[in-house]
Amino acid sequence: MAGTLLPVLTASPARAQEYMVGIDVSHWQEENGNVINWQKVAESGHVFAFHKATEGVGYSDPKYAGNRIEAGDVGLPFGAYHFARPSGGTISKAQADAAAEAQYFVDVAQPVSGDLLPVLDLEAHGNLPVRRLKAWVHSWLDTVKAAIGVDPIIYTGPNFWTAYMNDTTEFTAFPLWIAHYTSGAPRTPAANWGGNGWAFWQFTSKGSVPGIKGNVDRNYFSESDLGPYKIPGAPLPEPTPDPATPPVNETPPTISGETEVGSTLTASQGTWGGSTPQAYSYEWHRCDSNGLGCVGVAGGTAPTYELKPADYGHRMKVTEVATNSAGTTRADSAPSEPVTDSVAPAAPRMKAPKAQHRLGLRMRAAWGSDEEGVSAYDVRYRATSKSSDFGEQVTFLNDTTQTETKMDVQDGSTYCFSARAVDEAGNRSEWSGERCSTVPLDDRAMKASGFARRTGSAFFARTMSKARRRGSVLTANEVRVKDLYLVATRCAGCGKVAVSFNGRRLAKIDLDAGRTRHKRVIRIADFSSVRTGTIRIRVISRARPVKIDGLSLGV
Repeated sequence: MAGTLLPVLTASPARAQEYMVGIDVSHWQEENGNVINWQKVAESGHVFAFHKATEGVGYSDPKYAGNRIEAGDVGLPFGAYHFARPSGGTISKAQADAAAEAQYFVDVAQPVSGDLLPVLDLEAHGNLPVRRLKAWVHSWLDTVKAAIGVDPIIYTGPNFWTAYMNDTTEFTAFPLWIAHYTSGAPRTPAANWGGNGWAFWQFTSKGSVPGIKGNVDRNYFSESDLGPYKIPGAPLPEPTPDPATPPVNETPPTISGETEVGSTLTASQGTWGGSTPQAYSYEWHRCDSNGLGCVGVAGGTAPTYELKPADYGHRMKVTEVATNSAGTTRADSAPSEPVTDSVAPAAPRMKAPKAQHRLGLRMRAAWGSDEEGVSAYDVRYRATSKSSDFGEQVTFLNDTTQTETKMDVQDGSTYCFSARAVDEAGNRSEWSGERCSTVPLDDRAMKASGFARRTGSAFFARTMSKARRRGSVLTANEVRVKDLYLVATRCAGCGKVAVSFNGRRLAKIDLDAGRTRHKRVIRIADFSSVRTGTIRIRVISRARPVKIDGLSLGV
């Protein structure tokens, strides 16, 4: 036919004398002015002929009509075939395309009583996946059968059927015309075509036939009577559509695939009766461990479904919805095995602390995840002191359902929090990124010279150190710091201070402001790395108040 399905061998098969022999042709046999002499073909012992009628939608073989008449004039049984051009981006579109090709074939070929059965030449797949290509073939066969009342013949090769139709046996009720160029018996796919074997066998495309110039496809017929392979009855009237009937489910859909979170389940189409064409849609459901109490899964409307953490412990079902012009019918699959889960959830996100400086001795941490199936969290922190680096991680919440907490913190320390998610199966995520905040070193942790200690609710840790005399000093010894900030009060008439580190002045700060504002955080220095040493805050103004809350020692 139009394509070469297997490497050509020209030797005649063994036991060829047991078979009736015929040909199949198209306009290619009459290229360059050649003409088929049908009388010579019939006299050479060839007892049947198939001819290409159409291809896809829109192409009809220009030699079909004339050769049909001439073959009939010499009494040669004659049949038409359609070269399939499957297409369609969805199952419903593929079915519609097949129905259009089938109707075009019937309109052009005009099969009548006495013709050989119509043939679907299936050797192009159009890049359709197996399930969609099967739906295409079903639609073509059903449309032709509805139009002329007989089962068409399927022409294909064993390699094609295995590779692109998954070696399915669901079409073995239709006669098979196998194309296999071999000196032995042909290889018949689909478990010897469901035990039925082949009806016609195209054993070469390089045949030589009297009355035809050039190579010709030659075929064997496996029986002794072509009668069952002819369209029966009187000449066919124009087809009258049967009254449309709603879809009828014959076998329900099934679910295949590993029932493991992250795996993909696939719903089969099942089989359906009723009027064609039919369109199919799907609804996935999450059921309890007994397959009951099923609830629809949001967005689960494709033939495939990727299992999510929220599916853990559940059984899955799929409902297939078939629709045609007469109505809609639903069919449920059996429940799947319970879904297992060995996939860790994604790490959650820390939402607090948000501020770089925590001007209080209680700190809020918050976390959360948008991922389905997360049921709990572990939360940890690590902390510095004024003189030491970060200590070990401290996991202070395990398997908590909380998404925030508050905890007492120590002044002069930096706290970094992280969390991990726990799903219903007990899988734990990686730890999240950290959120950090620094608690200032309180003024009372510094040695005072010339400063008086005061208390009040407006100040960090309810304390501050106050001085008016020039030369008054606050000293913080053996501190570790990378980002240094002063915490102090700004006010109208407030004085000035100088801040030094290991004897080197870093900044001069004027605390004078238009209005009084407590607990102001004032940047002093950002070092390239963590340093250890002594910080001094020295009053450099005269007779003006200076109120110091503390130092923020970021690391």
